[in-house]
Amino acid sequence: MGYLIRTGEMKGVKKGRAWFTTEEDVKNYIFKKKVRSEKLAVREFFSPTRTKNIIIATAIVFLVGFFLLSTVDKGKNNSVSEVRSGVASDGEAVKIITN
Repeated sequence: MGYLIRTGEMKGVKKGRAWFTTEEDVKNYIFKKKVRSEKLAVREFFSPTRTKNIIIATAIVFLVGFFLLSTVDKGKNNSVSEVRSGVASDGEAVKIITN
């Protein structure tokens, strides 16, 4: 506590060999430290390097997913060459699809 008072980070006085301050000053100091550390944590989380890495990772995942989906669809050949329709003997409509 003496160091904090000597550097001006907290208010207080020295009487003899002991340092004295108020409870309110201690609470204010703790609050300031907490707010300062939270601001630094937010800045670090949204740092330019981290943001760049997130964008690159998202682009890679998107491109790999797009590539995989496009190759899966190419493997399926669902083309229909001919469709015939008619009526069965019981009156039901019938469609005949040939590939």
